[in-house]
Amino acid sequence: MFKFMYIKKIIIFFSKFVINKIFFFRSIKNYLKILSGKNINNFYLPNILIKNIIFINPSKIKYKGNANMKFKKKTTLFITNLDTDKNNIEMYKFENEHHSYVTCNQLFVKNFQIKECKEYFFFKKQIEKFGEYKGCKTDHDINLYFKKLLNLFEIIKKNGIKTNIDNNLDFMIDRNNNLVKINGGNHRFAISRILKLKKIPVEIKLISSQSLNKSYKEKINIKELHYCIKNIEQKYN
Repeated sequence: MFKFMYIKKIIIFFSKFVINKIFFFRSIKNYLKILSGKNINNFYLPNILIKNIIFINPSKIKYKGNANMKFKKKTTLFITNLDTDKNNIEMYKFENEHHSYVTCNQLFVKNFQIKECKEYFFFKKQIEKFGEYKGCKTDHDINLYFKKLLNLFEIIKKNGIKTNIDNNLDFMIDRNNNLVKINGGNHRFAISRILKLKKIPVEIKLISSQSLNKSYKEKINIKELHYCIKNIEQKYN
């Protein structure tokens, strides 16, 4: 019965995400690693067994962090011997400084024109320096980029934020059990806070092993992991 339950999950997962075979096979491979042992070093993402997408109230997030990691390929879920809160910035300070958050506030709260926004000038400088930035080379390209951002705002306003296969809002759990925003998706997250959405999906990509109970320091099973994640979800609802 136990084996049948997980075989059924694999079949459902495959039928749902058949268009992304690479993601699927990585998930299966990482799933098999967990079966080989409960050591926290065996927990890799993506993984069909790990329920790391949770729903939270974005207004309750207090910190923005910098994990300095890319999650396109296999990555370990747990990080050890690292002060993950060392680079945390208070969210309100980050919103007042980072060009993406400032621009969202200018566009959607203060009704600035595109060419008046902080990020517009940031794009111009990056293009002058590197010749291209985020696929933009000309003023026309920049305007198209921001028109897509305006459209994104209307979509989120109407439908909220939806889950994706590998492009969700990335978060980590630091050693103090703070849920911390990391990496990209700044526009989506900024919009969710401006709209005061009560619930959005986010994906936990990193967990500090220092946040776990002492009994979990070296080994943890799926049930225990999901219990830890569920507690975080409840804390940020």
